Amino acid sequence: MKNLVKNLLNEQTKSIIRSSELYQYFHNKVHSSKLAVEGKRLDICANEIAIYLLQSGKDKYVLHDKICLEIGSGWLLTHSLVFYLLGAKKVYATDMYPLLRPENILKAVCNSVDWSILDSLSTFEERDTIHLRLKKLLSFKKLSVEVLQDLGIEYIAPIDLSQKMPSKEKIDFIFSKSVLEHVPVDDVVPLLKNLASSLSEDGFMFHLIDLLDHRNRKERPFDFFIYRQEDYSKELQSRWGNRIRRSQWKQIFSNIEHLDSKFVFEWSCKNGELPEKIDSSIQYTDEEDLRISHIGVFGEFTSLPKFRS
Repeated sequence: MKNLVKNLLNEQTKSIIRSSELYQYFHNKVHSSKLAVEGKRLDICANEIAIYLLQSGKDKYVLHDKICLEIGSGWLLTHSLVFYLLGAKKVYATDMYPLLRPENILKAVCNSVDWSILDSLSTFEERDTIHLRLKKLLSFKKLSVEVLQDLGIEYIAPIDLSQKMPSKEKIDFIFSKSVLEHVPVDDVVPLLKNLASSLSEDGFMFHLIDLLDHRNRKERPFDFFIYRQEDYSKELQSRWGNRIRRSQWKQIFSNIEHLDSKFVFEWSCKNGELPEKIDSSIQYTDEEDLRISHIGVFGEFTSLPKFRS
């Protein structure tokens, strides 16, 4: 019944409904509660961060006493909590919109398997130290914004990082997961330039970018290729994905000043059906380029200038 009603509504009507305060309140409440026992549990996020750091070639004490920035920290800030467990001195948890639901953060911690967190992170910090920090998290009755601040995690939303950074101090580590694909195309380069210019001399960043159509990535992962550029608004770019392909991301990252970047992994979607006609606004090199579903991008500060032919 729910899907039937959704299918009967046009995109303009859906947009109006989604933007209402009542819809946002209930959606954020229900969605954050579901994430707290599923994909945003602390142990799952710890596993992810460990994989990304290993892929980037990082090891012991990589975030100890460092300043971190998470882009698109979402409803629960569990990736930011992982940075706290790894000894970060300061964490800026940022978002374009104020999505945080503090009442569900502790649920994401308590529903985790503690040994899984310790096993994942002990490559990068002393196991006993992580355990003490985890016990501290579990000792709170609620992980409010004030408690998070005491832990060194500052929540900043709304903020548009393509326009300004949360602080003038240099950042040692910048992280995002499934965020950059939601940035409208015109804002991608200004955002990456801001991020790169904020890195410390030893600073680095990691971004997991999901390149599929977010409207229905399982059944119709490439449907958004059919839309003409003039019909694919900034709102649709933010909701369904900006449609930037792997080859174009590589070009964008390679042109950012003072950033030495590389793709540490990429995954492909072989099963989805490509549309018969792909709009001419989509920049790609071949079918493989179209089918790349995820990329992991590592970048680190470099003082060397870019040389362009």
